[in-house]
Amino acid sequence: MTEPTQFTEHRISDAEAAPYGVAVTEDGAVWVTLIRGSAVVRRDVDGSFALIPLGDGSEPSLPAVATEDSVWVTDAALNRIVRVGPEGVRAEIAVPTAGARPFGIASADSGEVWFTEMTTDSIGRIDILGRVAEFTAGAEHGTPSMIACSGESVWFTLNAANAVGYIRGGNSAVALTQLPTHGAGPVGITVTMDGAAWFTEIAAGKIGRIDRNGDLTEFELPDRDSKPHAIVANPEGGCWFTLWGSNQIGFIAADGTLAVTDLPTPNSEPHGLAIAQDGTVWIALETGVLAELRP
Repeated sequence: MTEPTQFTEHRISDAEAAPYGVAVTEDGAVWVTLIRGSAVVRRDVDGSFALIPLGDGSEPSLPAVATEDSVWVTDAALNRIVRVGPEGVRAEIAVPTAGARPFGIASADSGEVWFTEMTTDSIGRIDILGRVAEFTAGAEHGTPSMIACSGESVWFTLNAANAVGYIRGGNSAVALTQLPTHGAGPVGITVTMDGAAWFTEIAAGKIGRIDRNGDLTEFELPDRDSKPHAIVANPEGGCWFTLWGSNQIGFIAADGTLAVTDLPTPNSEPHGLAIAQDGTVWIALETGVLAELRP
């Protein structure tokens, strides 16, 4: 990793709308969910921004790339998954179990979409025909949170169960890895090119890693109260992550070497992040800003 060379803030909403999750599609557009703003913001490659409403009462939580120019978005309040393009909602898929509150979402290479259901201890899957199947997440009252895909493998965090779940193949049983740190509160998760799952422990101030052999390692952050939240794999190795509690963005190399960068505006509340093809890191700040970090 090289040290950041440029940091730019783009105002996209007021703080009440709360920018939360980020995705970057192949056309170069950056998508940001407004979790309390009932909308998604899209930044075009020319630098222009467009607000895409998702309807009264909606709660767009996290996005995942769907096609070259569209994203899947979980809507926790209206219990649905929507596919959003520049012109608006292209598809709407209801979650079968009422009150499931879909939250995390990830797209698989097969075209399937996986998502978490926070209140039902379940993981959902949408196949290429739009059919939804639900699977147990493996722990009662576990609060499935964020989710990531790599090949046929699906990884997800169980925030309240203090565990990380793993599914290999669409119909396989869930394997759980309990975290050694009590009450670590895993949230964000990603998978690197070597097949290892990296995740944040928001209540413990640590970054965790589970390799392909199932071996788990925890890396302590400089500030135990930094509240690591979202994490994304860097195509060139390592992972970027947000530190909600300490107003920073961090980077961890494959060997566990850590570096943190202070955000220029105090109390920015960084949450989701994504990496563009040119290496730019885009970060959602709950204060109403989309931040652009150029390494």
